Amino acid sequence: MALTRFVIDGYGQLELNNVAFRRDGRVEAQCALDETDFATVPAENGMLLAVDRVNRVVKFFDSSDDTYPIALNYTTEHMYDERANALKDFKLERGTFLPRLGYLAVGDLFTTNCISYDKGSSTGQFADDDAVKTALGAIGTTPLYGGASANGTITLSTTAPAKGPVLKVVEKTTMPDGTLGVKFQVLTA
Repeated sequence: MALTRFVIDGYGQLELNNVAFRRDGRVEAQCALDETDFATVPAENGMLLAVDRVNRVVKFFDSSDDTYPIALNYTTEHMYDERANALKDFKLERGTFLPRLGYLAVGDLFTTNCISYDKGSSTGQFADDDAVKTALGAIGTTPLYGGASANGTITLSTTAPAKGPVLKVVEKTTMPDGTLGVKFQVLTA
């Protein structure tokens, strides 16, 4: 299996369509980014991350140790450069602010472009980004699912993930800047 990031301009964006965590307080904002997982990569909005409250860190999902709850990164964007002040320009680096994450609940709806897919192996379901776009256009007849991955992105698949949250693709749409977005509904948190 070759986990491939869907190519986007900039960093992941997120639109919260209808999520319960903002209303009922299931928010985590007191854990730092893990030093190992985020040593060379930033956290992006739309990532699904594991929350380790004992060590007060958030890290990437590990399917061999699925004992941590998974939450959606929806950190408020901070813009520091007037030349790069779009949502796609925001990233959260280790050692700056703490991320804000929401614990998912069944029925939650959100839209993001922070996605990946399995490419090129015997179980690879998509040949390239164009194949993903085609599959997203056919969700009325062939459902697609999303799940947590080892790099934080939401991995698209034609089968529901066995571990972690199960998301269903409900719409191929756009992000605020007009680029491709995927609307997910949470089936199991």
